[in-house]
Amino acid sequence: METADFDLKDFNPQHSEADKALLVRFFAQPMKNEEKSVEEGRPIFDDTEMVEIRVRGQKDNVVLRPVRQDDMQRFRDAYRFFREGKTLAESGTPLSVWPSITASQVEEFRYLGFNTIEDLASASEAVLGRVPGLHGLKNRAIAFIEAAKGNAPLEKMNKELEDKQNQITSMQNQMAEMQKQMAALTAQLEKPKK
Repeated sequence: METADFDLKDFNPQHSEADKALLVRFFAQPMKNEEKSVEEGRPIFDDTEMVEIRVRGQKDNVVLRPVRQDDMQRFRDAYRFFREGKTLAESGTPLSVWPSITASQVEEFRYLGFNTIEDLASASEAVLGRVPGLHGLKNRAIAFIEAAKGNAPLEKMNKELEDKQNQITSMQNQMAEMQKQMAALTAQLEKPKK
């Protein structure tokens, strides 16, 4: 019988939405190999791939176990980055640049697994009840994101203007260089021949 690779999200699209509330970390950890330890008469350890899965905002809701095949498929990007020795960068606006919270709050939220404004905006109702003041911050985070979306056309236009200005400056520099070269050629042609 043949086996096929598949993406679990193809079968359960709710996973991708629910997974946004999770903080997933893959790492290697030495684990004692009991069988080899008995054979050798000394402790023998093997590196074991582990996964830590936390629900953002719930410090006590943590899964820590050796990596399973379904973990590799479900959290494909995070696992691939782990295997490549990289870290999976979070996408979003870091809490540290948001003026609505203090540096202390940034650290508290980082401990709870919230690193970006988008993380706060997507906090689940279950988490909101456990973290004092989070409900109001979630609403402010949502408002911040919506306001930023309103600025998107202006930001796009400013970026296009900046790109055009860079092109103009580059062309002006090229023209100035060509003028210097033309002047040098003209001067050579105008020299009397001996």
